[in-house]
Amino acid sequence: MARAGTSPLHVSLLPGFICRRQFEVIDLGDRQQKLIAALALTEGPLHREDLACRLWPDVPAPRATARLRQTLWRLNQATDGELLQVSNASIALREDVHVDYRLAARWAVPTAGRRGMAGSHDDFLGLWDLLRYPLLFGWDLDWLQPYQEKWELRRIQTLEALAESFLGQGKHALVLELADAAAQADPLREGPRRIAVKSCLQADEIADAHRRFHQYRVLLREELGVDPSAAIPRMLWPSRTRAA
Repeated sequence: MARAGTSPLHVSLLPGFICRRQFEVIDLGDRQQKLIAALALTEGPLHREDLACRLWPDVPAPRATARLRQTLWRLNQATDGELLQVSNASIALREDVHVDYRLAARWAVPTAGRRGMAGSHDDFLGLWDLLRYPLLFGWDLDWLQPYQEKWELRRIQTLEALAESFLGQGKHALVLELADAAAQADPLREGPRRIAVKSCLQADEIADAHRRFHQYRVLLREELGVDPSAAIPRMLWPSRTRAA
């Protein structure tokens, strides 16, 4: 636990790494940052040998273990011993350490289970900044890549689910913001484009609906040599009839 009179530590992984106490950023080296990230992305403690092998896979085990001990010592010095829970066998973050990724990951569950949660406007405002960011952007590490890919898919699915929910509430501006964020994360994905077009049609923004579809069709043809599915054109056809 944090010492009396001090605030808990916060670890941010979205979009980049920051360790801070309230508004004071703690200056940490590259090794310390990677160690914290590995622990923050893991539920429960990590065995010392597993952590050392993950962080230094190309180094002989004795040297990796020595690097781990040195990194732990420096990290405890920098954080006054308030970040880690260490035993002879394993290492974990203390329970009172706040990690933004863990909060977002608990919230960004598979799409099918979240259709109704967008009704909580306070939750949306509090977590919007987390959902629109990739995980540890710019970090290119073999052990990290599966976490990054999993988070990318989950956040896109959640953005889509929220956009669909706000679509049902007629909140056009929020729908576009969410759908555009999902489309920016995966430009070739059709779901966010379909939601945005549908919202534009509901808001009688006919020209914008057609413009968005045209841009998406051009992108797919240039990148993949294919056309979108018939779902969006079917939505647009009645608007052409009305215009005529």
